[in-house]
Amino acid sequence: MPNGEDRRGQIPAPILPPATGTLKFSFRHLDTETEKFLISQCNEDFLRQLVHTIKEFSSWTVEQFCDANNRERRHIIWFPDTTEPEGFQNLDAEQLAYHESWQFQLTRERDWRVHGILIDDTFYVVWLDPNHSLYGE
Repeated sequence: MPNGEDRRGQIPAPILPPATGTLKFSFRHLDTETEKFLISQCNEDFLRQLVHTIKEFSSWTVEQFCDANNRERRHIIWFPDTTEPEGFQNLDAEQLAYHESWQFQLTRERDWRVHGILIDDTFYVVWLDPNHSLYGE
């Protein structure tokens, strides 16, 4: 044993593989009913940038996406500080209990945002927010 240590009876520390899986996106829980976040409010440029941004993020690991030091204004949503203090009303509250809601900006030139929930390695898009309404008026 190195340094004369006796390690009998000790469980070795687990060796975890690096997070190599990439982030996935789903529109399964897209809310098409909430007035502030209707798809009809998203112009062609917004939708084009949405596809571009999702393509870029799809090459990232979840760990990279969750890094708080970022330029894309990716962060956890604290709903009591928003215009929707009750959060995502189209999702089952129990389903949300153990998962964090997130947002990200599509481009630094515009206030376009996407809001959703991150479950394991999948970001479920819930609201498309071309007017930054979640934190606006």
